[in-house]
Amino acid sequence: MIGELMSLMLVFVPAIIFLIDKMLKGEKATTSHYIWVFTFSFYIGLVFFITGLGTIWDIIDKGGLVLSIQSAKINLIPFASEGAFTYIMNIIMFIPLGFLLPYIWKNYRNIYKIAITGLLFSSFIEISQIPTNREVDIDDLIMNTIGAVLGYAIWKAIGKVFFNKNEEKRTKELSKIEPIIYMVLACTLHFFYNGKWFV
Repeated sequence: MIGELMSLMLVFVPAIIFLIDKMLKGEKATTSHYIWVFTFSFYIGLVFFITGLGTIWDIIDKGGLVLSIQSAKINLIPFASEGAFTYIMNIIMFIPLGFLLPYIWKNYRNIYKIAITGLLFSSFIEISQIPTNREVDIDDLIMNTIGAVLGYAIWKAIGKVFFNKNEEKRTKELSKIEPIIYMVLACTLHFFYNGKWFV
């Protein structure tokens, strides 16, 4: 339980380091923006928790990268998965990503940026699962990306009508690539994190 909690908490570390660094340089956002940054980080942590990411330690346990790939369950045939539940859940899981990015950062109010971000984030998750016993599935990649685009469509349709309160405070960004910094650092930390350290 402690290992899972630590894994979830790791997503906050990059955000804290980045925000402190900015503050020391005299660059500050708003309380509203900080709250939403940590909300976004918490969401990323939940995705990590649900998907069960693999780490470099899993690769080592499997005997190296080559053996990990050879023993991996990989499906590269689109729409070969059985049952609609898996498709639906993968779409739902990435809807918050597509919604939160434009909601918090004006620079991500572009469907192409959302689609690419969703695709790359999902790719990291699928690739990291190679040394685990979970199946690496191209359908997950497709559905996750669709989910991110759908989340953006939901924001586009109702975001400005129902969620425009305190927009200027909420969207006071600290960098044009602020969310990408959080995501890349969180992914990196999780890749090198070993849950056995806290068992």
